[in-house]
Amino acid sequence: MARRRGGIKIRYIMDRAERRRTLEKRLPNLLKKTREFAVLCDVPTSLLVYLPGKDQPVVWPSQEAALAVVRRYKEERDLQRFRNNLDGPEFIRKMIAKAKVELSTVQRQTRDKEMSLLIDDFFAGRRMSFDDLSPEVLAALESTVENKLRAVNARQQKLLGAAVLPPLPTQLVQPPPLVMAPTFSSNLPPLPPSLDASDVRGLPTTEELQAFFMNGELA
Repeated sequence: MARRRGGIKIRYIMDRAERRRTLEKRLPNLLKKTREFAVLCDVPTSLLVYLPGKDQPVVWPSQEAALAVVRRYKEERDLQRFRNNLDGPEFIRKMIAKAKVELSTVQRQTRDKEMSLLIDDFFAGRRMSFDDLSPEVLAALESTVENKLRAVNARQQKLLGAAVLPPLPTQLVQPPPLVMAPTFSSNLPPLPPSLDASDVRGLPTTEELQAFFMNGELA
């Protein structure tokens, strides 16, 4: 029927009612066939049906058993995908290359730590020489020291380049003229030609020097 009644198609109402009757008729048979399949074939089986308008589904044999079947299916699927990827030569090559890169990184970090410990022991006085080291370790130690020196030189050059020097004066400032010190005329007796530090004979006394300067006998 194609007529409309109250804005709803009569054929749609009849189809929906027919579907409900078919579901009520087929669902028990579906549960029976599922049970027979699990018993006769001896395989893990579960049935999960969501009914229209119902929040809780129809589960057989139980919710725990259904979850176990679903979990096993997901694990088998992931395992099969892993096996398929593992069988590919390209996947194996990528895994080997990734492992080599990780191993090289760990080895480099370990070597750097060992070299740093050797240098710290030397500066702390716990090691007097490096004669007991193998040629490979000595070569690695030399490379580490050179890298540290290059880093220090680069840092020094950076600091020197960042330093701002004061500007040079545009006009040279002439130094002040020299002022000759005043000369004194003295009536002191001349010193002997050969003066011994231990011989104070003939030298003026302190009182005589003080009296001379107080009188202001300047030239």
